[in-house]
Amino acid sequence: MSGIFLCYVSIDNFIGGPLRDFLTQYFDLDDFGSNSREESLYYIIFFIGLFQIIISLQVFFQPVIEIKNGKIALKTKEKILSVIKDVDEVIDITEQERDIINFIFQDKSYTVVTKHVNREELDLILKQIKSINQE
Repeated sequence: MSGIFLCYVSIDNFIGGPLRDFLTQYFDLDDFGSNSREESLYYIIFFIGLFQIIISLQVFFQPVIEIKNGKIALKTKEKILSVIKDVDEVIDITEQERDIINFIFQDKSYTVVTKHVNREELDLILKQIKSINQE
């Protein structure tokens, strides 16, 4: 939501929209582009907002748990981006509640919410992880 707001504010200032018209009532603003510091500030705000939108979309479409090439990628509550570790580093997997699984690694533990994951697929992945660690 904040990414959309930041992009709106910067685009509004680029094209001279209603927010910029409102701000000119209270501040002495010239045409956009006449002040290079103001222009660079709004470009920075735009790219920060765009970055937040891209990260939000990536988190929305990335899988909750993925195993590939000996690595495990987890979508956690603690981190914005996926946590990627070796599958061998998993010490234990505990189920705190029905939809919350705790992955304990050698250095840290991560909580994964599996509310929207098919239970059969989740059980299959957990068995696969446990079988890799028993070898």
